[in-house]
Amino acid sequence: MCSSWKTLPSSLRWLLPAAVAVLIVWIFSGFALNSMGLVTLPVSYWIQYNTSFFIMLASLGRCMAARVTIDSTKHIQCEESIELKYNGEKRHCRKCEVPKPDRTHHCSACRSCIAKMDHHCVFLNKCIGLENYKFFVLFLWWSAFVSLETAFLIWKFVFAKAIDLLAQDIAASSFQFTASHTQIVLVGFSSACVGLALLVFFGMHLFLCMCNLTTLEYCEKRGTIGFVNYYDIGIPSNLHQVFGSWDLAFVPLYPPHMDALRRQFPVNTNKFD
Repeated sequence: MCSSWKTLPSSLRWLLPAAVAVLIVWIFSGFALNSMGLVTLPVSYWIQYNTSFFIMLASLGRCMAARVTIDSTKHIQCEESIELKYNGEKRHCRKCEVPKPDRTHHCSACRSCIAKMDHHCVFLNKCIGLENYKFFVLFLWWSAFVSLETAFLIWKFVFAKAIDLLAQDIAASSFQFTASHTQIVLVGFSSACVGLALLVFFGMHLFLCMCNLTTLEYCEKRGTIGFVNYYDIGIPSNLHQVFGSWDLAFVPLYPPHMDALRRQFPVNTNKFD
């Protein structure tokens, strides 16, 4: 999909991101602004739900706003490169005409070299790399959390009433798509499906974080004979490298060691033996 995506005109590449935006607005408005939805629940649910939704939007905003290309992070050094060409020379991008530090890849869709490139996300039309990977993973987590919470609250408090009203409408041949109870039922089912899908996607990226692998590295190198992941420094340290300490792990803020990562990725020296 990514290979064909790069051939599309730039304007068409925003169709999927626009669909994601519409889905977010619909799920939120269909529950939080619905006369049968969040407004009927105790204020504690309202505060918690809107806080989670805000963190989700903040994670998405920081993911999209991050400058991920090598030319925007010129302080990245490649003095001690681990990834070398077959002749032992340091890597160099012939398209961008810049040095390629470790874990850097050229994105054909963005036409730029991306620091610690994970993948090009067609749903956001954005490359995911060193500068926004944490925000991307947090967006997956908080999106899954908000979606599943939406489904749970609808099921617990209003689904039975809404489905009864919908059944009455169908029996009377007076179905209305925009009716409050219809929207509650549709949003409930949709948010459950979306939440489960996002939870699986989040779980995959959490696994990659634990192994200190990018999606590209996992797909391209894990099956290579003699491949050694020198960046795997242990599960706790791998997670800390991406998310930072526990007090920062679930909020879209850079960990304090981000500047150090821009200069050099920690390696497991025991794997050089």
